[in-house]
Amino acid sequence: MRIEDGQTKDRIIMMLKKVGGLTADDLSKRIGITPMGVRQHLIALERKGIVNYDARKHGIGRPVFIYNLTEKADDIFPKIYGEFSLGLLKDLESLEGRDKINSLFRMRKERLLESRGKRLSTHDFPGRLKALSTVLEEEGYFTELAEGDGKYTLNQYNCPISKVAQHYSEACNYEAELLSELLGRQVQMKKAIPMGDHYCSFNILTA
Repeated sequence: MRIEDGQTKDRIIMMLKKVGGLTADDLSKRIGITPMGVRQHLIALERKGIVNYDARKHGIGRPVFIYNLTEKADDIFPKIYGEFSLGLLKDLESLEGRDKINSLFRMRKERLLESRGKRLSTHDFPGRLKALSTVLEEEGYFTELAEGDGKYTLNQYNCPISKVAQHYSEACNYEAELLSELLGRQVQMKKAIPMGDHYCSFNILTA
């Protein structure tokens, strides 16, 4: 998705979180884009299972559609999970050393390699890129894929492990390794949210 699309979807999600059920016209007025534009974003969010709607009749005429966030949308918002996970990792490191932390990150990479790899295995390289972007968005990532200068660039505008990766930089290294093994191409991390950047960015070489 384009960056501005991601920002608009975020604003819709935040507005529904703060206010509750709203119509497309209500959202249009609150975030300053056309009702048609709002509906397009709502359709995309509905397909991802992030919003749903109720049709309500008010007298004669067409029903009014009231949009709400689903339970799945709750996973988007920050919770104490990051702090909780980081605390557990620090305790584990104190008990069994840093190598055990590396083993956990490696196991996570292998688990994701298996689950995501099943979706990508039947595609050629361009198809794997497209399928990977779809898989990541289904998992809740806001992504953008661009091509130029003999490489692709995958940008991720949210990071579910940022709290952990701020303390354990190995997490970011394993993310790059995972992408490289999924795509069969060299992948270089250029930006990382845990390192203070606005988004994570990976260069994917085409050969």
